[in-house]
Amino acid sequence: MSMHEAVLELVDFAWSRRTLVRGSMAAAVALATPAALGRAFAQGLSDVDILQFALTLEHLEARMYQDMLATNILTGKEQRYFQSFGSHEAAHVDALRNVLNGLGVSPVQALPAYNFPQFNSREAILDFARVAEETGVGAYQGAAAAIQNKDYLAAAGSIVQVEARHAAIVRLLLGQRPVPAPTTPSLTIDQVNQIVGPILS
Repeated sequence: MSMHEAVLELVDFAWSRRTLVRGSMAAAVALATPAALGRAFAQGLSDVDILQFALTLEHLEARMYQDMLATNILTGKEQRYFQSFGSHEAAHVDALRNVLNGLGVSPVQALPAYNFPQFNSREAILDFARVAEETGVGAYQGAAAAIQNKDYLAAAGSIVQVEARHAAIVRLLLGQRPVPAPTTPSLTIDQVNQIVGPILS
């Protein structure tokens, strides 16, 4: 199955199951700031708060791929991969928004601008995409233990698989091992903050 087909299955899963549409894929912090991110995995927050955190990250990744492609630096296979990845991230954003709206919760909005580094070379683009995707994987894993609703957990798991495939392909494009270890580390909120906070602030 292609990556595109896998993401279509994910979106179909989100739209076709009423329980999922009502809440399973919601994710991200109510405010896209480092301070708000710091509360994401704290005790006492609801599943929706944790899932709002994921939407914040998905907004960031969707914009990241738009900006990377706008440079017209990538060509051929690499450009096609990144176009596909960008459409996946946009699908994640749409699915999360729809679920939050279905819950009567206002989804967190994308920021007007992000403090990305300069995407002025192929290496800069691929390196940052790898870090962003691997951070997303670690963040989803880190939040998983705090999610109470099993439907939410299953939905987050379906997204993190796609993020991990993105990371593996970017590693291949960089000439690196696509799967460098038998397990992937879960990231704490402080670790996510260290990477993502400056981009959001």
